[in-house]
Amino acid sequence: MVWQPTPYTAPLLVAALASFSFAAYAVRNRSRGETPIVGSFIGVTVASGIWSLAYAAQLSATTLEATLLWNRLVWVGVGALAVAWPAFVFAYVDWTAWLRPRRLALLCLVPATVVGGVFLVGADPLFYTSPSLDGANGFLIMEYLPTPALIGFMTYCYAVNLFTFGVLGYVALARDGVFRRQAALLLAAGAAPTTVGVVGIAGGLGPMFVDLTPVTFAATSGLLGWVVFRYRLLDLSPIARDAVFSNLSDGVVVVDANGRVVDLNQPARRLFPSAAVGCEVEEAFERAPAVVDLVAGTENDDGGTPGYGAGPDPDDDLRVAINVESDPRFLTVAAHSIATSKSGVAAEPGPGVGGRSTAGGTVLLFRDVTERETLQRRYRALIEKSPNVIAVCGTDGLLRYVSPSIERLLGHAPAEIEGRPVIDLVHPDDRREAQRAFERAFETDEQQSLDHRIAHADGNWRRFETVVERLFGDTEEVVITATDVTKSRRYEQRLQVLNRVLRHDLKNDTNVIGGYADLLRDHVGDEGDEYLDVIDRKVETLTHLSDQAREIDVALHSDGARAEIDLSPLVTRLCDSLESSFPEATVTVSTPDGAVVCADELLESAIRNVLENAVVHNNGDQPIVEVAVDRDGGGYRIAVADNGPGIPPVERSVFSEARETALEHASGLGLWLVHWIVTESGGDLGIHTREPTGTLITMWLPTPDGAAAEEPDAAEESEAADRAQAAEEPESADQAEATEEPEAADQAEATEYTNATAEDEKGRGGGHRPPADN
Repeated sequence: MVWQPTPYTAPLLVAALASFSFAAYAVRNRSRGETPIVGSFIGVTVASGIWSLAYAAQLSATTLEATLLWNRLVWVGVGALAVAWPAFVFAYVDWTAWLRPRRLALLCLVPATVVGGVFLVGADPLFYTSPSLDGANGFLIMEYLPTPALIGFMTYCYAVNLFTFGVLGYVALARDGVFRRQAALLLAAGAAPTTVGVVGIAGGLGPMFVDLTPVTFAATSGLLGWVVFRYRLLDLSPIARDAVFSNLSDGVVVVDANGRVVDLNQPARRLFPSAAVGCEVEEAFERAPAVVDLVAGTENDDGGTPGYGAGPDPDDDLRVAINVESDPRFLTVAAHSIATSKSGVAAEPGPGVGGRSTAGGTVLLFRDVTERETLQRRYRALIEKSPNVIAVCGTDGLLRYVSPSIERLLGHAPAEIEGRPVIDLVHPDDRREAQRAFERAFETDEQQSLDHRIAHADGNWRRFETVVERLFGDTEEVVITATDVTKSRRYEQRLQVLNRVLRHDLKNDTNVIGGYADLLRDHVGDEGDEYLDVIDRKVETLTHLSDQAREIDVALHSDGARAEIDLSPLVTRLCDSLESSFPEATVTVSTPDGAVVCADELLESAIRNVLENAVVHNNGDQPIVEVAVDRDGGGYRIAVADNGPGIPPVERSVFSEARETALEHASGLGLWLVHWIVTESGGDLGIHTREPTGTLITMWLPTPDGAAAEEPDAAEESEAADRAQAAEEPESADQAEATEEPEAADQAEATEYTNATAEDEKGRGGGHRPPADN
């Protein structure tokens, strides 16, 4: 066969060689890329190579038969490229739906029909009418008249190409960094042959019947090589970037070896508004200089000058704080190096790959830990500023953490205590109980409470109430919360002793005064009886005051047990007793047949105090007391009305505010006792002024059904009662003796003391000693 040289043969052979070389490279490195992209890229390069090589043979043929024969292979390349190019673009932009079998078959329909028609019918007459060879241009070229089928297929190809060009153009505009450059170069590599081909058909470049499209492949192969090797087309695709890089909630910034930002995602832009592609790291992270130091943490191979690569160990994340729209944000920054080989292809991250890699840049990962950091700081502040000692202990019995409050409460520095056995500072007598509490906390996972003494740095012992419980259910650690109750226990002990002693001495002294007053009646005349009556009334008042003090002490230290009490018989009985004690008073009572409430067992004492106050403090000639018990919602209300002078507003405010001051205080203990008992019963106490004179006191108490919803859980109540009982245990035998004085013993001791004193005074001739100065 005779061949003719043409100006286009060499460029076409170069294009074919480059295309087949790219195809071989892609096949050899197929495992490095994603199968859809690599597969479609192989299709594009093979189709381009077939088209270029077959068209070079067609132009070099010197007979019409040989020209038409090679033309058939040209249409094979054209048809294959008509499928491979859009498939490659769809794979590149992750339009995977078009790569499914049905869509791909639809994409192959027109090109496959064309190729089949060419081999079955022939390009003449399918595409060409009256083909012939013409040598007017110095070499033989096939001239022909195009058929409608040729025009239709070319229109289809140009339409598909224009669509793919639009997709690549959108990607080039929408993406940043290396992916924008990839898309732009692919667009140029695809649009250049199409544009040159159209211009050539119009006769603008060379002979009209020479297709310059495959000739242009020789030039675009350079662009394709640049994309493949410089921008790693077969290694990096925008699929990974769109699915991972752009959608990460963490900020990602890529810095090249020259210290310039080459890519970043949207979260990073929000964190660092000054960061942009192409800017220097100093400008990008001007609000976080530590990040700049992290990036510029290595030296280049020449030595001496800082280079940009991996900084410190990536496991040691840097922590920085910045302000984003006036809000403080806390970030962790991890730096990972990008190593590149001498050929410019990315290698695995690390200090070197086969001894031929250099630092190619750094990937910075910014994680916003503001919420976690805020919570940690808040809990840390709560622990460090807590008035209690908080510690963490392991199963080995050693303290792993102690809050700074231990230095304020016990004088020990936390560093001195951490690492020591947990019971080191516990009083020797309390260690066994403390050890059992710690062991039970690990064994039962239940909260353990104990009362023990801990050594202060000055050598004294401080009393603590301590709670031990597991830190977490799945950890072998317990958290210890110790509250210093030394002062409160000491105050409580002194108050209890003072209360018992005062009541004891007050009752004894009033009995002595009463005994001497009775002895004086035999030695004074009628004119002195009035003064002795005053003494008797005051003795009776002081005795009643002592009894009230005892009832208050019982009320304050009782376990708060409630009982079902029927108000109807109780109130009626107390009113009858009031009339017997005060015949001059007029008492009326109105009660239903039954009025059962759930109240404190000391309720009778509260009602009796209200009734007696209504008469005792009445300065009228005929005290009137009206008592009524009525249903009110989920309970019953007791109303006691009198015609006395009323309770001053100052004293009423004391009960409404539940406190006393030096200038505002209740004159008697009775109302305080009533207030505490009613409140402990879950009820309400009301004090009202009547017009024109008098007082109305109301006590609302819940029924057993109404109180059921208000009572705490049985287990919690039992636990609270145990804690209250433990808290009230005396710390010494003297306190126990003081707190266990029964009323009978008080009365017996007072009577014995009175009789002994009276006899003693009689033996001395009835002399009376003045009271000692206090």
